Amino acid sequence: MENRVLKRGSVEMSVVCSDLSLLENINTLLRENGVIAVEDDYGILHYIVDGRNNRKEAAGKVTAISSRKSTTSDQNKEEAFLEVCIKTVLREYGFDMSLIGSNLIYNAIYSSFRRGIPLPSTMKGLYVESGGEYGLSYQQSERDVRYAIVRSSLKNMRSRAAVRCILSRIERRMGFRDPLEK
Repeated sequence: MENRVLKRGSVEMSVVCSDLSLLENINTLLRENGVIAVEDDYGILHYIVDGRNNRKEAAGKVTAISSRKSTTSDQNKEEAFLEVCIKTVLREYGFDMSLIGSNLIYNAIYSSFRRGIPLPSTMKGLYVESGGEYGLSYQQSERDVRYAIVRSSLKNMRSRAAVRCILSRIERRMGFRDPLEK
């Protein structure tokens, strides 16, 4: 196999292939379409835009890509990625996903990200909201969430602090940055 680097100006792309025909095909696609999309293991599309001949046209393509509305397929991939991130973080902290409390935490966080709104400001709101989906009372939800936290590696934390810790880790895993970080 041969590793070639296509480089023109400030654009660089590495391609591993066994012959030059693949490189020629990529170059032809870039010349004809001006853009190539490559999907990674998480289902996220990464775009390569050809700006060798016309920078203004390349800028227009970047704008079109970034402003296009996501399709159902893209939404499904984003939801799957979100689900993987949340479950991975919960497992990293030792949450047993067979416990109702762990599932209440998962559902609250998942719902929060999907709707684009923060978790309820109090744990009572979280217990009422997420417990309602399971037909649990406030007290049952609170007990189940606390038990799940005690069984995890966050056992010495209060419920709200544990949920904030989990949220922070999920946001870092998904690529969000804390505006206070430099």
